[in-house]
Amino acid sequence: KLHFNSLSPDADKDVALSFTTNKSALVACKELLLVLEGSIESRYMKPPLKSHHPPALVDDEDGVRETAPVRIPHGLRAWRNAVEMAENPSQLSVCIEQLQGCIAWDKSIMKVYCQVCCKGGSDHLLLLCDSCDRGFHTYCCTPPLEHIPEDDWYCMRCSGGERGISCAVCNSKGSGKQLACTKCLKNFHLTCLNPPLYKPPRGDWTCHQCNNHRNTQVSNSARNSKKGRNRKSGSDVVDLRQRRPSTYNHDLCLSLLDELKNHDCAWPFLSPVDKHQFPEYYRYIKHPMDFETCTKKLEGNKYATNDDLLKDVRLIFNNCHKFNEDESEVGQAGLALSCYFEKRYGETFRTR
Repeated sequence: KLHFNSLSPDADKDVALSFTTNKSALVACKELLLVLEGSIESRYMKPPLKSHHPPALVDDEDGVRETAPVRIPHGLRAWRNAVEMAENPSQLSVCIEQLQGCIAWDKSIMKVYCQVCCKGGSDHLLLLCDSCDRGFHTYCCTPPLEHIPEDDWYCMRCSGGERGISCAVCNSKGSGKQLACTKCLKNFHLTCLNPPLYKPPRGDWTCHQCNNHRNTQVSNSARNSKKGRNRKSGSDVVDLRQRRPSTYNHDLCLSLLDELKNHDCAWPFLSPVDKHQFPEYYRYIKHPMDFETCTKKLEGNKYATNDDLLKDVRLIFNNCHKFNEDESEVGQAGLALSCYFEKRYGETFRTR
C-alpha cells in the first residue's frame, strides 16, 4: 500500500520512493518463490507442473540402462516464466495459488498410515519409502527396525533394483522401479514389460510367462475333468457344497462380506459400475467385480473355498487401482478398504 500526503510539498518524492520500495519487495518475493518451487521434489508435484509420465530408461555407452535426464514439463516452464514476468502483487498471487494447487498435500507425512497395520500415529517411528512414498512403522517391518535409517530407504516392493537384482528382460540393474514375480521370483523393470506399466500394481503379481504356464495347466486340467465327467453316470454327480473342503465356512464368508459392505469406504464398490455413466471403464477392466456380485455368488453357492471369496474381493481392489488414480477419492477408499479387508480376513480365517 502507498501512503502519502497529497498536500505535502514532497508528495512526488514520497510516491517515487514508495514505488521503488514496492518494486524491490516484488523482486525479492519472486526470487523466494522460485527458490521455494525448486526445493519441492517432483514426486510431490501434480500436473501440469509435473510430467504425466515417468522418466524413460536409456542405455549408456556400456550398455547399462539408466534414467534419462528429466525434461522440464511445459506447464512448469510456463509457470516459471509467469513468475519472472509478474509486474505486480496480483499477478504474483495467481502464481502462488497455482503452485499451491499443484502440490500433492495428500502425500504429507501427516496423512500417511502404515501399510501393514493400517494405522496412523507414532509419526516418529513412521518410515516413508523414498520411491513409492508409502508408510511403514519401524516395528511393523520384517525384521523390525530399531532406528530410522539415515540413508534412503525402500520398501520390499520397490527395493528390487536397490538389491542389485537384474531385470529379466534387459539384463541390467538400472535405476528404474522393478516388479518381482511371485511365482518365478524374477525381476522386471516397469518399462520393460509388454505393455509397460507406469506404476507398480498392488497385491501379488505374476509375469506373462508364468500366466501362460498357469493357463496351460488350467486348460489341461479342465480337459481331463471333462473326460472324467463323460465317463461318470448321473448318480455319481455330487453337489458343489458336498465337495467343499472342511475349511470352507459359508457363515463366516457372509459375515465378512456384510462387514465390508457396511464400511465407510465401501460406497464405490457396492454395485456394478454404471456402463452409461462410465462407458470407458469396461474398455480397461476386462473382469469387473463388486460386492453385490460377490453376495449373489455366495448366496448361490458358487464359492467352493474361502479363498474363492478372497480372490473376488482382491479383484475389486485391483480393478480400482488400475482405473483410478491413487490420489482420487475412489482410489483412497479402495486402498483403505483393501488394508482393512486383508487384516480382517487374516483374523477371521487364518487363525482358525
